[in-house]
Amino acid sequence: MSMGGWLDRFRGISMKLALWTCGLISLLTLGSSLVMLDVMEETLLAELVRRGAAISASIASPAAFSILEGDRLALDNLAAKTIEAQDDLVYLAIVDTRGKILAHSRLEATGGDFLPATGELLPQSGGSTVSRLSGEAAAFEFHTPVLFSGKRIGEIYLGIGDQVLQGSRAEARGKVALVAAGVLGAGLIGTLLLATLLTRPIKRLSLGVAALQAGECVRVPVTSGDELGRLTREFNTMATELGRQKARLAEHAQQLEEAYVATVRLLAAAMDARDEYTLGHSTRVATLSSLVGRRLNLSAAAQRDLTVACFLHDVGKIRIPDRILHKRGSLSSVEHACILKHPEHGADILRLVDSLCHYVPAVLHHHERWDGRGYPAGLQGEEIPLFAAILAITDAYDAMTSSRPYRVGLSREQAIKELQRGSGSQFSPYLVEVFLLALEEYGDESAPAFFA
Repeated sequence: MSMGGWLDRFRGISMKLALWTCGLISLLTLGSSLVMLDVMEETLLAELVRRGAAISASIASPAAFSILEGDRLALDNLAAKTIEAQDDLVYLAIVDTRGKILAHSRLEATGGDFLPATGELLPQSGGSTVSRLSGEAAAFEFHTPVLFSGKRIGEIYLGIGDQVLQGSRAEARGKVALVAAGVLGAGLIGTLLLATLLTRPIKRLSLGVAALQAGECVRVPVTSGDELGRLTREFNTMATELGRQKARLAEHAQQLEEAYVATVRLLAAAMDARDEYTLGHSTRVATLSSLVGRRLNLSAAAQRDLTVACFLHDVGKIRIPDRILHKRGSLSSVEHACILKHPEHGADILRLVDSLCHYVPAVLHHHERWDGRGYPAGLQGEEIPLFAAILAITDAYDAMTSSRPYRVGLSREQAIKELQRGSGSQFSPYLVEVFLLALEEYGDESAPAFFA
């Protein structure tokens, strides 16, 4: 048999092997893709339901206090802040037991009757009833009762669009299709490579895969124009695409981080909204602390942790009754002791969530004094965590310069004198100096815009 005949026979076997293998891989890939898409669909829907239920539940607690207090302004503020924090929220209605709208994300709807949407009921999540809607601006409506001491005092209706769900679904399908195409291409080319027994180029590819798994930007040289060369080029294309996917994942991670901080800010705003005189307190403290952190040359991650700690520093006050928080006269010894417990209450709340545990030292110790006469642990000097020491100064400054029903807030100059008087006794002397330098920037264009 001539050389040409041998080559033709070899090509025929390679092609047959490739076709058989490609057919088998196609069936397996198709079946796996369908199962994967089904699982992804259920997972995405379940995640949306969990998220909606969590948002509704987070609103119910502050809404209960505002309903009992008859504080419509706080309810309106809660509805507006919630809608602003999440792009896919369509509407939020807080309704009394008679069906009257107490607060609505659309102010013109306040005072009217609320008509719940009708749709397909989904399994309940966290005490919320979920309906899938059709032909509506919102794709899902969450209904959560507002309870106080086991008694229903209102309802929360939250409408969520399906833009994020649709986007995630499309992205998942695209990735599955890309993976399926890659598997088919790799299977075909892999079969041809085995048929030719070209071990050296295969080894190059193996090393390239290992480098890619290690996170390196790799490109395998193409040394031939045959099937193996095509596999090498496709590997390089895949590596490039993986690099792009990695960059996109990093961007998504940043977006999730921003959403996390926005959620913490929402919680802080909800707590501040319990008292009109403390509204915006956590944001101002975060702004001042961020300026101090910048002066201290903290890393971006440390700056972010300091900011979140500021938003959470008074979370323990959620356990303090309104009659004590809003009392205009002098507190009794029992009431004063209750107030002093709020750092410990805050630490206990944060310990319930693993991702928030590292904020416990700042929240627990932000009322410690440099001379050791603070609370709750009586830490002194360098024993006080850095974030807590910064918080002690910025919290005190904002408290002194904010007016209360029983007193007018101090001027900037008066507050600065008080801080200087407390330097070395109540506050860290070094951090007071840094704060006073940072205070010169407060209100200028150099202040971080994201705290506005």
